[in-house]
Amino acid sequence: MCGITGYIGTRDAVRTAVQSLHQLEYRGYDSAGVASAAGGCIRIVRATGKIAALDALLEGSAVTSGAAVAHTRWATHGRPNEANAHPHQDCLGRLAVVHNGIIENYAELRHSLRRRGHEFASETDTEVLAHLLEERLRTSPTADDLLAAVRATAAEVTGSYAMAVVCRDLPDTIVVARQDSPLVIGLGAGENFLASDIPALLPYTRSVLVLEDGDVAEIGPNRVRITDAAGQEVERKPMEVTWDASAAEKGGFTHFMLKEIHEGPVAVRETLRGRLMADGAVELPDVAITPEQWSHVRRVIIVGCGTAYHAGLVGKRLMEELLRRPVEAAFASEFRYSDPIVGAGDLALFISQSGETADTLAALREAKRRGALTLAVVNAVGSTLSREADAVLYTRAGPEIGVASTKAYLAQVAALACLALYLGRSAEASADARAALARSLAALPEALAACLDRSDEVAAVAQALGGHSCFFYLGRGYDFAAATEAALKLKEISYIHAEAYAAGEMKHGPLALVEPGVAVVGLCTQAATHEKMLSNLREVKAREGTVVALINDSREAPPEVDHLLRIPETHSALTPIPALCTLQLLAYYVALARGCDIDQPRNLAKSVTVE
Repeated sequence: MCGITGYIGTRDAVRTAVQSLHQLEYRGYDSAGVASAAGGCIRIVRATGKIAALDALLEGSAVTSGAAVAHTRWATHGRPNEANAHPHQDCLGRLAVVHNGIIENYAELRHSLRRRGHEFASETDTEVLAHLLEERLRTSPTADDLLAAVRATAAEVTGSYAMAVVCRDLPDTIVVARQDSPLVIGLGAGENFLASDIPALLPYTRSVLVLEDGDVAEIGPNRVRITDAAGQEVERKPMEVTWDASAAEKGGFTHFMLKEIHEGPVAVRETLRGRLMADGAVELPDVAITPEQWSHVRRVIIVGCGTAYHAGLVGKRLMEELLRRPVEAAFASEFRYSDPIVGAGDLALFISQSGETADTLAALREAKRRGALTLAVVNAVGSTLSREADAVLYTRAGPEIGVASTKAYLAQVAALACLALYLGRSAEASADARAALARSLAALPEALAACLDRSDEVAAVAQALGGHSCFFYLGRGYDFAAATEAALKLKEISYIHAEAYAAGEMKHGPLALVEPGVAVVGLCTQAATHEKMLSNLREVKAREGTVVALINDSREAPPEVDHLLRIPETHSALTPIPALCTLQLLAYYVALARGCDIDQPRNLAKSVTVE
């Protein structure tokens, strides 16, 4: 989710690229850097922290025309520091590379390159690109040589990438490549621009070329030449951007929250990338828990706050089913003060999007003090939680701007499913059970895309529900775990009272609150409890509440509901992921109908760094 910009032309190339980079800071802000090719050399300036730190280092520097590429980082490999900041260079200092995405086979490439004498200066996966290019680039290269070198390098790596390369011998050339990570070229008169997202281009041009997967392009001040992976020239028609700058930053969406809901399939795909193998096996090289350590674990404790805790409720049920060991879920804010029974023989998981949540950090430190083995499930590389835990599993959801978490929850549940499969190799779970879960996990991005295709249907239901004053979300098993997060999403951004209940508990008190104007959303995705759920919804209907049912595509529409939401079929343990995609949309559209401040709801903050 990092940001890339580039410029080639007669302006100050470095400052133009960095000014454009400010428009992409929402994509990453761990570190930033810029490289320019001019005067027969490569000049690189890098800084940790936000782009302002890079601005300070550049203040007073000479004007540089020619080619420049810049990068703002959301760390995936290596901690946020100057050595790991982009751009990265080859051993000879002839070229510089910036990169978004994940190179899955970087470890084996790095090992092979080291054996051939290459020296590495960072912990990143990106640096292997620079060294691979070095081997393919002859002395005094032409633009065609650089283009061919980038194509050959792209063919050797697996994973996702948007990369941009400058070479000291070619000050009038930038070469770029794209696979599964966005990259766009802005067209000017005697100058051209490059970015990983359109907002960075709008101060300079509204005519853009959107590169497609497999494209490799050569960019000069007066030329753009695009080839496919085989080296054949292809044509990409320019498009005119009509959005204003604010809308462009949101990718054309009305709010960051809606944009991030639509990024859910990518967030899950990136979380699974390089971990879930084609044969269903799971490899977690960043989770430093050995089979011997796992053999001594008698219990798992999952700790989190808010959305992270709700993801943990799904993980609890899934791990108990697959691993057949007791699993507890605890609020981080309660864990520290409860004199917890935790210690040697326990694996404690701590879930946080930011990795800086104060209550979760305090709970981690308490568990470590008492001797538990600790593992962080976290989105932000280099965060305090990731540094202090014994092991870490990164979710790779990318930065979230909207306060109400959306794609991070989906990635957290997917990561917990990966972890359960990984640990389940030495547990009692059958190979068939693991294989079935792995197949459904691999298909989740497509299932989420199918949910998003039904946004208009969800918006219509939300329009009908906007005037209701109270919501209950009901479910059983995995559906109840999902209901807790669905209720939180609605109350966060619409300010409507919303509560989640295990459906069987509804008649033990809460049913007294059901009357006209109360909406009850029943999650009915679990085959074992489907008929029980319909009975619970009939009880609501008999008391004149508004009934909304969320069901699988294979089910017939129950007659007792007022509104119906459907999700694609998936493994029962994974239904919270497509269910929440749909129910996040429902919350969004209800809040939109009520005119609420969706991205910055009242009284809340994105990262809760106080207890």
